[in-house]
Parts: sequence; structure tokens; C-alpha cells
Amino acid sequence: MNKTLKNLLRYFTTKTTAKLPKVDEQEITYQDKFNNMVTVTKMKDGNFDKVTQTNKNSDFEFLCDTYSYDLLNTAETVKVYWESYHSKRSLEKDKYGRLFHYRYDEEMNFDGGDDREDILWTMVADEADSDELSQKGGLSLLREPYVASAETNWVAAHEIIEKQS
Repeated sequence: MNKTLKNLLRYFTTKTTAKLPKVDEQEITYQDKFNNMVTVTKMKDGNFDKVTQTNKNSDFEFLCDTYSYDLLNTAETVKVYWESYHSKRSLEKDKYGRLFHYRYDEEMNFDGGDDREDILWTMVADEADSDELSQKGGLSLLREPYVASAETNWVAAHEIIEKQS
């Protein structure tokens, strides 16, 4: 195991984990202090991709702070790009002062099942960055860091941990 991965393992086992992690050469999997499953994967550029799997009722660690679905869902709306009953795009500001481009899309299910909901908060640098994202769709909005959710109660927080020099 390389030195960077060992240092990252040491950090996670002393600072954030509730249980000892599972480790291999490229990946660490552990439970955070909220008992959410977290996977940290080494990327080719030496940085790490951190993905936290949780649900709409649990807190989770994101960008070194405690987040929740409710915290994001009650963020202050700064600017609305469009809004309809089944879709919304807006610029949101959370309690930490971070800006997120918010996307909500609902697909109606007329066969009696749950409606499909796609919910995404993509962190942006400023209003101009959000303005640019408002003109895009699909996978271009999955730019880390971001938090995604759906009608099934799951929440996934994605972020990059930069390698330490």
C-alpha cells in the first residue's frame, strides 16, 4: 500500500470512522460517524474520489461539514432559472454559505407506481457558474462536488479529496 493511501487510512481511522475500514490498494470503504457507507477511491491523478451513501433521514459528512437532505432542501433560493410543477432549476445558498446549482425533475407515473424524481445539488463557484449550468443538462451536471437523490430515499454525496503534498 502506498504512503498516500496509508496516510488517508490513518486520517479516516482516527478522525471520522465509527468502524475500521476495509482497505485494498486503490480503495477504502468504511462507515462514518453517522453509520453511512463511505468509499474513497484513488484516482489516476493521485486525488481521491469520496462517495457517501446515505438516506434522506441521516446526517452525513460532506466538504468537512455535517450535511443532511433537509439542510440542502431548505437552502436559501438566490435565483430561479425556471420552475414548474415537475421541474425546477435554481441557485441555492446553504447555511455554510456554499452555492449550489439545484435541479429537480419529476417524471409522472400514470401506472400507479411512484413518480420518478431526480434531485441534484452541484456546488458552483459563483452565480455565473450556475448560470452556465442552467443551460446544460444530463451528465454535465454531475460535476464534483455534488449531492444526488431520488424518490427512493437514497442520497449520495460525491466529492474530491486532493492528495496531500
